[in-house]
Amino acid sequence: MTPKNDLPFLVDLMDDETIEVREEVLKGLTGYGISLEEDLLEFTDVLNGERLELLKPILQENRRNWLRTNWIMWSKENSELDKLEKACELIAKFQLGITYPKKLSVLLNELALSFRNFYPFGTEVDLSYFLFQQLGISGDKQDYYNPLNSNIIYSIENKKGLPITLCIIYMLVGARLGFSIEGCSFPGHFMAKINADEEQILIDCFNGGKIIYETEIKEMLKDSFDNMQTILTGKTLSVDIIRRMLGNLINAYKEKGNQPDRYLFYEILAYTK
Repeated sequence: MTPKNDLPFLVDLMDDETIEVREEVLKGLTGYGISLEEDLLEFTDVLNGERLELLKPILQENRRNWLRTNWIMWSKENSELDKLEKACELIAKFQLGITYPKKLSVLLNELALSFRNFYPFGTEVDLSYFLFQQLGISGDKQDYYNPLNSNIIYSIENKKGLPITLCIIYMLVGARLGFSIEGCSFPGHFMAKINADEEQILIDCFNGGKIIYETEIKEMLKDSFDNMQTILTGKTLSVDIIRRMLGNLINAYKEKGNQPDRYLFYEILAYTK
């Protein structure tokens, strides 16, 4: 591992005229370790576009190693929702950068506070309307296989994402408001589940927060009693949601032709239990 004290010299020599020097510099940066991205914050004023382009493959590989090292952290959280939030945070930092300035917990807190300002006595249904109609967070139907659609920070900031990502936003903001919102693996489509007036209701976050009432669920699944019972009474654990997210990322990186990240998430999925 390259010592931290050598980092200023390596940065200064990144665009040296001599190719041999540049090669040695890149070798030193490659062997620096997974803290490279954080330590480089001190040199943002001298990291021009050309230097950043040279660093890009090194930082991407460092992020893969960082995620391998830190992924287990989600499982050490106490509650189901804390586990889910931690996993989402790790994925977001991997994709956006370890030093990305926006924190997931802050963004979720801001959404919860904003909702309470608009709806002091609002319910779970009001929260769905607020997120998916008023704020306009919606399913990304144009670029569905964009890997960032599985990134909860990206989805909050850009107001688009996959069904499961939008449901997680709904669940985590709802938890901050004292609501009980669960995930629901509906056949072929992930939705949220709430209890309103002693009736199980599904919320289709991908399609504007569309409400599906219990009678409609029973009609839709009338030929599959087991599926109906699972949806109406079953619990979806955080690990099941996380594994589904990892599967989405594997498919997304495959669609984009990004084999290193595809194999990374295959690897992570294998030990997510």
